[in-house]
Amino acid sequence: MTAVKSFSFLLLVSTVFTTHALIYKDCGSVCGKVRSVAVSGCENSNICILRSGQNANLTVVFTSLEDTDKTKASVHGIIGGVPLPFPLPQTDACQNSGLDCPLNNGKNYTYTATIPISTAYPKIKVLVKWELQEAHGKDLFCVEIPSAIL
Repeated sequence: MTAVKSFSFLLLVSTVFTTHALIYKDCGSVCGKVRSVAVSGCENSNICILRSGQNANLTVVFTSLEDTDKTKASVHGIIGGVPLPFPLPQTDACQNSGLDCPLNNGKNYTYTATIPISTAYPKIKVLVKWELQEAHGKDLFCVEIPSAIL
């Protein structure tokens, strides 16, 4: 009986202290393996809130599954099934993103980027699709993050 009570107590404590992770979906990472995704301010929510007039900071830890000397980032907001491009200040992911190019097969990398959330964007729920592509246009990672612009 004591083991059951101890297990129940540990289960309760782990439930209370568990934090919610950012919900995302891998949407076609063929040349890489996503390890983790984080967006500033979205750590404890089922939907990532992007505040109008502020910046969103993204961090993706991934493993490259091939060698590549070039990378390109792209972001789309998918609204009603239609992908609309979000302009990035820097699409060359080898510049100012934490990546040390060339990327090597089997090595882990941490990609970071900041995207300004324009006040001109409508206040709407949006599925954010963030891709990092290698030199031939194949995805090193592709993640979709349920979001809302407020």
